[in-house]
Amino acid sequence: MGGPIHGAQAANLLTIPRIIPRMNTSSLPFPSSPDPGLIRFALHGGAGDPPPGSGAQPEQRAALHRVASAAQALLRDGASALDAVTRAVELMEDCPLFNAGIGAVLSRDGQPELDAAIVNGADRACGAVTGISRVRSPIRFARAIMERTPHVFFGGAGAEQLAAELGLEMVEPGFFITAERLHQLEAARRAGAITLDHDDHAFCDDDAAFGTVGAVARDVHGHLAAATSTGGLTNKLPGRVGDTPVIGAGTFADDRSAAVSCTGTGESFIRSGFGHAVHARLAWCNWELDRACAEALDSVAQYHGRGGCIAIDSRGNIALPFNSRSMYRAWVEADGLVRVAIGPGGDGA
Repeated sequence: MGGPIHGAQAANLLTIPRIIPRMNTSSLPFPSSPDPGLIRFALHGGAGDPPPGSGAQPEQRAALHRVASAAQALLRDGASALDAVTRAVELMEDCPLFNAGIGAVLSRDGQPELDAAIVNGADRACGAVTGISRVRSPIRFARAIMERTPHVFFGGAGAEQLAAELGLEMVEPGFFITAERLHQLEAARRAGAITLDHDDHAFCDDDAAFGTVGAVARDVHGHLAAATSTGGLTNKLPGRVGDTPVIGAGTFADDRSAAVSCTGTGESFIRSGFGHAVHARLAWCNWELDRACAEALDSVAQYHGRGGCIAIDSRGNIALPFNSRSMYRAWVEADGLVRVAIGPGGDGA
């Protein structure tokens, strides 16, 4: 009882029944056959306040376009929304331009502390992990938690032990560390600031900044899913947990309402219960997605937070609001075009 999970015990996790029964979604207008016209996708690479004149950032734009195109191709081939968001976030974790996986920001002690979460809108099955530094893909681990254990949320050393026992690829913490992140950490230490990648590091006009990667999707069957992964804040106190792995705050999905992935001042998104707040306004108040997200973002601002979200609702509407100067994002609407933007304008801004 309560001891480590080994060999056959780990395998037996697959046979343990879910704690939460499947939702009744029989009243939802799902198609009788796959409909490519239902495909929607959105991706973010974090939000923040970069310095004026930071330029077009072609590398970041190209990476966002490449990942969104890969996810769209999966969806067109009939992949589930869950598979699409998993793969998109995994690709973002492998890209050192963004704050997740390789190139994640570092805590005060110079170590990566990675968080991730995933939610399946069909039944609200979910998995989350926090404070890990030895699992090659945090989002793959979050999905394994969802699908291969009876639990939802793991953290720290116990989480990494479970990941190894489940056969996930393990690495040393240095695998995630880049020279740029070490430089950012030293600069933040000298300034006594807690910052992140998309803010002006020379230096922020407040003591907090943010960055995350995330994806939301609707597939050919009309199902929704959301996934988010992050390294948190540069120079954060070791052990700090933001909104990313908190289901109903930074990551949420429900076929009856929307899929949501957030980026920003994590503490404020937790206090606002952002993801569930959007769900409640859609499911119980019958609001439009844009209004629901805007109201939830107003709550974040009331708690002194900045950032934004990407969201897709059950009708295929997409919302991409943010109250910072930028949010790195790509999205695919009904016309099938992949659009990319960073600033407050639309396509190409």
